[in-house]
Amino acid sequence: MNMNLRILLRSLIVGTTLCHITYLPSHGQDRLFAPRKSKLILKAPVPKSVAEAKRLFVYNYCNISEAASSSALLQGKALKEAVSAFVKDPKAETHLLAKVSWMRARLPFLQSEFSRLIAESGKVDRDISNRLNGWPIDPGHIDYIKKAIGKNIIGNKEKYPAITSEFLRSINLKAGQSNFTTGYHVIEFLLWGEDLDQSSSGKRSFKDYDKNNSELAKRRADYLVACCDLLVQDLEDLVSGWAPESKNNLRSRIESMPSDQAITNILGMASFLADDLAESQIGSMIVKGSIFKEQSTFSDTTHFDFLHTVAGISNLAAGAYVGLDGKLQVLGLGLIGLAEQIPNSQADKIRSLINDAMKSAQAFKGPFDQFNQEGESLVPPEESTVTLKALSESLREFAKEINTLSKALSS
Repeated sequence: MNMNLRILLRSLIVGTTLCHITYLPSHGQDRLFAPRKSKLILKAPVPKSVAEAKRLFVYNYCNISEAASSSALLQGKALKEAVSAFVKDPKAETHLLAKVSWMRARLPFLQSEFSRLIAESGKVDRDISNRLNGWPIDPGHIDYIKKAIGKNIIGNKEKYPAITSEFLRSINLKAGQSNFTTGYHVIEFLLWGEDLDQSSSGKRSFKDYDKNNSELAKRRADYLVACCDLLVQDLEDLVSGWAPESKNNLRSRIESMPSDQAITNILGMASFLADDLAESQIGSMIVKGSIFKEQSTFSDTTHFDFLHTVAGISNLAAGAYVGLDGKLQVLGLGLIGLAEQIPNSQADKIRSLINDAMKSAQAFKGPFDQFNQEGESLVPPEESTVTLKALSESLREFAKEINTLSKALSS
């Protein structure tokens, strides 16, 4: 991918997605959360008691989860349409639009990560995560890579005669812990191909889907379309978990819990996400001698993964959700508003830490190929390392403060 195209794709995505959290009711906030224009804005409710604050926070958490999941579904459907148009008429233009649609589809999903927990235990719902966001995938299990051409699902017609949604679902993770056959990153690989260049993303040609150029074009197209169908189905399940009218879904179970139990689960997930990003992902990049497994490696967009995962946590902190169109969809009592109701809590520190994390996440532009990869010894720019260390430290301290707040709320 040439430099002009990389700049185009980045501007398309950044220009439409960094509109979230432009407000937070506090005189002590810095300018990250402040309105960009002087105008009257909606205000979150002011609770009259700690008990009311807890109820409002849980209620608003569910509303944000529903809005983020619904946005992910909307973009998933747009991706499905773009992919369908691409495989029907494979050319550079439709290929590019499919890739841009994939990148846009990722963003609200990443911002909804804080909401994917099991209500009873506060743990990550691994089943839905493995279907939607499983990684690292084994690309050679799916299609050709440099080291393996024919021993894969698309290339082996005898072993895998028909590629359907049901088939892909049935074999997900069956062949090994990295043999994901569905989800965002499988679609990413099918669109970009293997990333072998430290200066660019994968270079798969649209001709891979042209029947006049490749005898496997139809099988590859079948796989890509089926994978998008499954993605939309899984996102529909995700949205149904937050439907307010349902009496037997994740939302109803959370809202029926004692407030303290629900908040313990919610804060536990926020803390887990922040700490996991700081330690497992960023930590594996900046520690000398470690091996970093980039998440969105084929498209070289892992910096967006970091940014929008942090953005999802900051949505929860602010108590708000803004769609990709820049329109406010949810505004209520957030984590910082809840902390302000608790005596001796560190609301200002929590606000400052999430502000710092967002600034660092926005400052890092990627790509990640400059960091240590397996079997390679690379020296990344010092500025990038400093930025990532700052992000890691902010997230680590944020997680500690959330854990402290959780204990204070339950005591």
